[in-house]
Amino acid sequence: MTAKRKAKAHALLASQKEVKSNEPQLDAGNYNLSIGQALQWYTEHSTEKQRRKYALEHFAKQKLLKEVFAINKASDSEIRILAILCRLIDREQPLSDDHKAKIDSDIAILVAKYPHVKEKKVSDNPTNVINIQERIDQKAHDLAGEIEGAIDEFTMSGCTGISFTAKGYLHSKEVSAPVAKRIGEFYVPLYNELADAINGEDEQLVEGYSNFTKKQLKAFHTFVGEIISDCEQMVQTAKVSRAPRKRKAVPPSKVVSKIKYMKEFTELNLKSCKPEDILSATELWVYNTKYRKLQTYKADFGLLGVKGTTIVGFSVKDSQSMTLRKPEEFFKGLSIGKRALNAAIKKIKTKPTTPNGRINAECVLLGAF
Repeated sequence: MTAKRKAKAHALLASQKEVKSNEPQLDAGNYNLSIGQALQWYTEHSTEKQRRKYALEHFAKQKLLKEVFAINKASDSEIRILAILCRLIDREQPLSDDHKAKIDSDIAILVAKYPHVKEKKVSDNPTNVINIQERIDQKAHDLAGEIEGAIDEFTMSGCTGISFTAKGYLHSKEVSAPVAKRIGEFYVPLYNELADAINGEDEQLVEGYSNFTKKQLKAFHTFVGEIISDCEQMVQTAKVSRAPRKRKAVPPSKVVSKIKYMKEFTELNLKSCKPEDILSATELWVYNTKYRKLQTYKADFGLLGVKGTTIVGFSVKDSQSMTLRKPEEFFKGLSIGKRALNAAIKKIKTKPTTPNGRINAECVLLGAF
């Protein structure tokens, strides 16, 4: 062993001896104050590795293998309070019945979360692959460990408030919306349970939370509610900021493929424009040869569109359909252009109606402008 490593080892040993010699004593006469001070002292003066060792030693000497396995698998934040309570009880400190019960409930949760089972060999069979929902659940459970630690810290402080916020924690971990949603769901039962205890609707819950004052219980309820709210806010923020899915552009020829129109009306020497031109136009002129209807479609906003065999996106107010009594005279010598058509239609005396947008084989597409 080098001199540097020896010095480091001696320093570590000295610090451990100092911790043991200065460990706090619980005062049964002033229990709440002394337990709070003890929790703070261990948090500041012991390392995460030491605290894990406290918990492992407590359950190992009882030969509780499932509990030892769960402690080894759990995160540091999940066992912080549990480990300190284990250390205090191993030092024969006068731990309250509530805190002894907390040791039992916390380790039961960890054993359920990290069951001691033999690992199965993963084969190439796709059925062994963890699905997306299982991945979300696993990630949510891992991240919830820190929140569990914050809840423990909050209740141990007498529900007076701590600096922790779920929102800040989730942002720091860049938690995805599905995982945030799942984490929030974890705490809904606790939130409802606390509400029932406050309202006195369940005698067992009232008894179970009898170690809290009414004020503390309400503060606890609010704290859990804020955790759920922060998770929901993460989900909503993700929805708002999510980039809209880009639709694959459909070729113009496919958009207008169902339109049936008259390519040429030799009787009046009229020819149709290409249907694709409609998609880049704000104005379309159509002549129905069967009913002698001259129709003009003007875009309501942006450009005209086509859906099936129908013109869409036209203004009902500005578009019109008018019957031509003498179409041969109307079209005689008329230049098919936007300005010429608008000037010519003003001379028609028949009453205009609103066109329905449908195009059929009797229609000539005079022009799209």
